[in-house]
Amino acid sequence: MRISDCMITTVYTIHEEALLGEAMQIIADHLIAILPVVNGQHQLVGILVLDDILSFFMPHFVKLLRSADFIHDYGILETGRKRPHLAKRQCREVMRQPYCVEESGGLMPAMVLMHKHHVSDIPVVNAEKQVVGLVSRGRVGSLFLRDWLEHFEERTTDAPHE
Repeated sequence: MRISDCMITTVYTIHEEALLGEAMQIIADHLIAILPVVNGQHQLVGILVLDDILSFFMPHFVKLLRSADFIHDYGILETGRKRPHLAKRQCREVMRQPYCVEESGGLMPAMVLMHKHHVSDIPVVNAEKQVVGLVSRGRVGSLFLRDWLEHFEERTTDAPHE
């Protein structure tokens, strides 16, 4: 199975010179966790990840969440001081270096990249490095599981019965 067989093709992207506030709005409006950053030719130049943005704007809150397994009522927590000036920074100033898989590639490189970068989605690009889709850990992992189950069923039906 190829990446192009399991990617989603509705992908929101943002230009590298756009403001971080615009990126935050896209992420919030579309409930996504990753936003590919592209140049004028729609080529992937970076990645904005929801966790990074939350850490950027609410560092004390995120730090508290990472160590707050003892808290039973989160309603009283303060997210820290507001940082509206950060929303005026360009996306290229805060984006991660790009990582992606090619649409003609296999599933294993996608799973390796998601694990390495601690993300649940990665951009898919064509031969010109233009963003053409996204593939998720859930889709790739489910396909691995489906393949394993098919081979497991073949082995159990071929095995001699006692």
